[in-house]
Amino acid sequence: MSRFAGTLGELHTAYQRVVGLWPTDKLRPTHCYKSMLKQQMNKKFDRLSTLNGAQLNSEIALVKKELKALNNLVSSKYKSQYKVSEAISDPVSHRGYYTKLVDSIDKAIKSDQKTSLRVD
Repeated sequence: MSRFAGTLGELHTAYQRVVGLWPTDKLRPTHCYKSMLKQQMNKKFDRLSTLNGAQLNSEIALVKKELKALNNLVSSKYKSQYKVSEAISDPVSHRGYYTKLVDSIDKAIKSDQKTSLRVD
């Protein structure tokens, strides 16, 4: 339950839901974007709770845009909407580079390796 009333409460609840869906970074668990989003959300809504009138309405409009963008990112809308061509994902100059990179990242995650990654 949100500690804010009305539209601000609805936006806070929606923001909490989106932030909760944000994936954790398995390679850098101490540099979590999710926790940064939570901190920013709390600061933002604490500040918004002190506003009123036209200033509050304009800030709510901005929060709605931010919320829509975060929802689109969490749902991978842009990934499915804008497919990456093979020329970018597997360039002729270095075939298999990104596949090897992803494999090395997966291997580092599984082995809990905290050193730099190397792609041969």
